[in-house]
Amino acid sequence: MKKSKVGYLIIAFLLVWVLVQFFFLPAICSATEPVYLIRETELTTLEQNSNRQLKINSQLAKELQIAKDRLKVSDQELSEAKQQKEMLQKQLTELEASSKKQENLQKEILKSLPPSAPGVLREVGLKIDVEKYVRGVSYGVSRLIGSQYIGLRGEYDWQDKKAGVWLTYSY
Repeated sequence: MKKSKVGYLIIAFLLVWVLVQFFFLPAICSATEPVYLIRETELTTLEQNSNRQLKINSQLAKELQIAKDRLKVSDQELSEAKQQKEMLQKQLTELEASSKKQENLQKEILKSLPPSAPGVLREVGLKIDVEKYVRGVSYGVSRLIGSQYIGLRGEYDWQDKKAGVWLTYSY
């Protein structure tokens, strides 16, 4: 934007200079003040300078127009981006609400299902011998601690008349 401000300043300077030349110079020259003569080389130099300034002026005008066009395009892109942002925010809000509903539904489903890993397991067993069939019984209780079961099992072998206690660990 600095470039366009400089362009405006140059254009304004040239317009003021041209206005001064057309309106005030004839009044000054027609007055009784002394008249200055310039040589042909000086006139040529002034004309060249004037032509150069006019070229610069037209180039700055073109650049100004290009900058204005770019500004319009940028404004359009900005408004489109704002609309897209609003649309995405709306979609995000809808998705968050949908996600919350699904979470609540999953919690309700999990509450209605029986637990897949109970906190306490009980086991009953029979000690079997191939030749004499059932020789004894066992009973155990295990509790879930973290993700493992730790328990205690007692058994009795009625043929040998011996009892045993076992500490168990399940993984």
